[in-house]
Amino acid sequence: MLTPVKQRIVDEHTAITGAHDDPAVYAGPPGDPGLLGPDSISWRVHADVAAMSIAGAAAITMELLHPAVMAGVHERSTYREQPFKRARATAGYVVQTTFGNTEAAHDVIGRVRRMHERISGTLPDGRPYRAMDPEILAWVHTCIPWAIMLAYDRYTRPLSTAERDQYLAEQAIIGRLSGAGDIPETYADLLQYVEAMRPQLVVSEQTRTFFSFLLTAPFGPKLPEPLAYRLKRLNLQASLSIMPPWVAELTGYAHPEPAQRLLIDPLLQLNARTTRWAFCTPPYAAMAAQRMAGETAPARGARRTALA
Repeated sequence: MLTPVKQRIVDEHTAITGAHDDPAVYAGPPGDPGLLGPDSISWRVHADVAAMSIAGAAAITMELLHPAVMAGVHERSTYREQPFKRARATAGYVVQTTFGNTEAAHDVIGRVRRMHERISGTLPDGRPYRAMDPEILAWVHTCIPWAIMLAYDRYTRPLSTAERDQYLAEQAIIGRLSGAGDIPETYADLLQYVEAMRPQLVVSEQTRTFFSFLLTAPFGPKLPEPLAYRLKRLNLQASLSIMPPWVAELTGYAHPEPAQRLLIDPLLQLNARTTRWAFCTPPYAAMAAQRMAGETAPARGARRTALA
């Protein structure tokens, strides 16, 4: 049983991201490694709820700096009416493709592909776009592991170049299955890819509308305004701070270096420690480990002990 404090932290987090504790997805069949397997760097990195949490806003923001991705979300997404839907879907996609059994991982990739196949439209400047464009999918795919990797490296433990390369190569397997085009598979390739993509990234009126939503959406603790707005803005700045400095400059959420050192870094360190303390091992990672060990998973929603 969780203590009341731990339970509150877990409940607040899963209210946004979802629990992702379905035994049909994570608990069997025994010995099934899924797409990546327990020896992967991805299993270690994505089992860290803290890194996933810190990276969330940054990953979504980086995706939406691509005008075609932003146009698709602006025109087709229900994020305004269902503010938790995208966060839960993104988190679910990451953990199901990482920890789910092979069938479940292919199922979620197939569902997302079919959804993308129905999305096309016109950018504000008149150019056509389609969500299944391999270049667009490559950008969307890259942003998520990029942000998670940076958050893990800064607030969990530093990753070696070899570990970064292995992680990106593992994630590229998922990206190719999703229909993505040229995907960076090493950290050096990632840096070159991002520099090549930078001229295409913009903050448009659609992007500013999304930022306004993030700063007013019903995420986090209920606080009086304008305190709630300021806290959400700080959280967005904190998440974006894991990315290269040009991202904060482009989005308009830059802050002085002393604020990073004296406020944001200590807050994120505290957030990371308390999140790990509350979650120990998240249910999807625990069930996947038990699946590989040939053990029977506890009932849905049961708590797990920390992995060594």
